[in-house]
Amino acid sequence: MTERKLKIKGQYIKDFSFENPNSPAVFQLLSKSAPDVKVVVNVGSAKLQAKENEESKESFHEVTLHVDIKAAAKADANEVDVFRCEIKYCGVFLLESQIDEEELKRTLLIEAPSFLFPFAREIIARVVGSGGFSPIMLDPIDFAAMYEQQSQKSANQP
Repeated sequence: MTERKLKIKGQYIKDFSFENPNSPAVFQLLSKSAPDVKVVVNVGSAKLQAKENEESKESFHEVTLHVDIKAAAKADANEVDVFRCEIKYCGVFLLESQIDEEELKRTLLIEAPSFLFPFAREIIARVVGSGGFSPIMLDPIDFAAMYEQQSQKSANQP
């Protein structure tokens, strides 16, 4: 197996939003009970176009870590939105050698988001805290298990 060289060439926030739609009333509601927080994480990648006339074993890929957090609380019989925080945090990665398709997917969907996650996590914690709520400290994510789970789902679909 050839040695794989994955280098990060840049990282950035591609899209970000934080909404606190029911303030200030929601803070009174939260004094009675903690919100129900749902976190959805997705990872995607796209190969970036090489420059014209460039014949190389190197390839550039944009990897997007998409984290969507929704917090809601019960208000009598209704559910009230507390806040929503969504980020698409990206990195441009350089692969310096040719690898097979499966290894490429594993590299881009496991190794790359593992690198990006701590930065996205910090941004989320800071912004939710600045929004007037307790900072959300996301637990570490096992991107390998997430990849395997998604691969099995894809294999089971006709």
